[in-house]
Amino acid sequence: MFLAITVFTPVALLCGLELGLRLFWAGGAMPLFGPSPEGHGNYRVARADVARRYFPDEQFPPAPPHDLFAAAKPAHGFRVFVLGESSAAGFPFPRNGTFSRVLRDALHDVLPNDSVEVVNVGIAATNSYTMLDLANDVIAERPDAVLIYGGHNEYYGALGVGSSVRIAGSPALVRLYVNALHLRTVVLLRSVIGLVRHAFAHQMPDDVTVASFMETVVRDQRIALGSTRFAAGERQFDENLRLLLGHFRNSRIPIFVGSLASNLRDQPPLTSDANGGAAGANAAFTSATAALARGDTIAARAGFVKARDLDVVRFRAPSSFNGIIRAAAAANDAVYVPVAEAFDSVAPGHIPGHELFLEHVHPTRSGYVLMASTFYESLRAAHFLGRQAQTNRLGSWAQYNERMALSPFDDRVAYHTTQSIIKRWPFVPVAQQVDYRGTYKAVSLSDSLALLVARGGIPWEQAKVLLTERFIATAQTDSALIEIRGLIRDAPLEAAPNEMAARALLLAGREAEAESYLRSAYALQPSAMSTLSLAMLAAHRRDFATAIRLYLESLQLQPKAANTMYQLSLTYALAGDIVRARQYAQLAAATQPDFPGLAEWLTQLQLSPAH
Repeated sequence: MFLAITVFTPVALLCGLELGLRLFWAGGAMPLFGPSPEGHGNYRVARADVARRYFPDEQFPPAPPHDLFAAAKPAHGFRVFVLGESSAAGFPFPRNGTFSRVLRDALHDVLPNDSVEVVNVGIAATNSYTMLDLANDVIAERPDAVLIYGGHNEYYGALGVGSSVRIAGSPALVRLYVNALHLRTVVLLRSVIGLVRHAFAHQMPDDVTVASFMETVVRDQRIALGSTRFAAGERQFDENLRLLLGHFRNSRIPIFVGSLASNLRDQPPLTSDANGGAAGANAAFTSATAALARGDTIAARAGFVKARDLDVVRFRAPSSFNGIIRAAAAANDAVYVPVAEAFDSVAPGHIPGHELFLEHVHPTRSGYVLMASTFYESLRAAHFLGRQAQTNRLGSWAQYNERMALSPFDDRVAYHTTQSIIKRWPFVPVAQQVDYRGTYKAVSLSDSLALLVARGGIPWEQAKVLLTERFIATAQTDSALIEIRGLIRDAPLEAAPNEMAARALLLAGREAEAESYLRSAYALQPSAMSTLSLAMLAAHRRDFATAIRLYLESLQLQPKAANTMYQLSLTYALAGDIVRARQYAQLAAATQPDFPGLAEWLTQLQLSPAH
């Protein structure tokens, strides 16, 4: 009995602590999904703080894109989730630049009888440990398919073999640790340890505050091809990927896993002394460049692939990873999606460069469209998993490129974000690093806001609104609409961007175009502004019954609006109802006696301000 009590007591105390934390510490849960503030609680979204599971010391950890999906899956819902890293998440573009949203547009077109949802939960600076950890959260949301594009961060992503965010041990031990993070007790213990460590930590050098995330996640800057650490990364990726695919297979969820593409032609080996020497990555790259210059694309491609694989700074997946992906897919009844092969097929000489990549692995805008089209073709070859598709409704991929709604401002955000990382190690030697974000001088409001977004100083959507308001104030209506369309695409359930577009168009005298946006805003969430504007347009068409109904609705939303009372009075008079015209004119006078034009209107109605 004494032994039993001795063993049971600490277990009981830990269970009690865990239960108490679950009841009173909601912040310790760190779930992947939560209710969305948009859509009146009928939608869910990936939480911005979920990556605190893997980056407990980061004040602003990387976040997945903000893709809404229905809390209750529709009867005809076609729900697809995307797992991966920064390339899956659309880095460095704002959220409209993800390949998943391009794919969503295409699927919307060819599956008109289904409610299509493509939900991206890709998180930058993570790897297969994160994808495996998020699998249960994704399965719980009843996906019809899961798309996977990840592997470039396997060495340096959180908990990777070469990462600064890691624990020692085998992949099995790391997976056990990640699973333990679902216990609030473990999260609390980790938080306490972190506080103690920070309390005794030395002040970090100023240069660390401007370092890119790529710099801070690296622990082992030299992982040579064929080394023990290199083999450990291969093992880690192979084990985790097979477990991940098997997990979805056992849940009878179709899986589509993409091969990994990277910049071969225009990305020299990253900065490391170990890349030098006659047999090093730099020599292989130089030889490949010479072969390309003399027109020998076969030798050039082989040389560029060799240079990438020899590069000891492991921010690009080596060739062996695509073999691992192909084998794991075959073993788990998953569909192998030839993303790397698609990039090769359209690149000059079958050697991808800056026409498809911004730097080492992150695609250009057209590169992301190519990713979307490649996954689409795999879904099409799988007969859309039994859905009745109308493939004749598919638009051109050039049209889907335009429908991304990326504005010049968005492109500038991507430019500043890219420059912030390529001006530092590992793209340049440490001695040549530049604090781009701190030294660049903006040349316009748009440029300044884009830089601020790239620095994390202001949310993207807030910057878009500020820029749009400036365009509206300066009568640059078309420029304002370009920004607003991006906001509408990003937040399709929000009425505010539609109202902003209508206001810009009304000020420009483009009433017919404005009415379309007003109707969209009204359908999403009637407001005093949208109902009043629609009422005025209806009155202008002499549709007095509709105008009166909308004016009354606007007054319910904003009871003290003298302008609405005045307009309603005018409309009643035009409709021949003088009694109500007088009633609302008097209400307007009682609310705002000095309202412009009201005194003259009272006189015409044979009323005096005293009435």
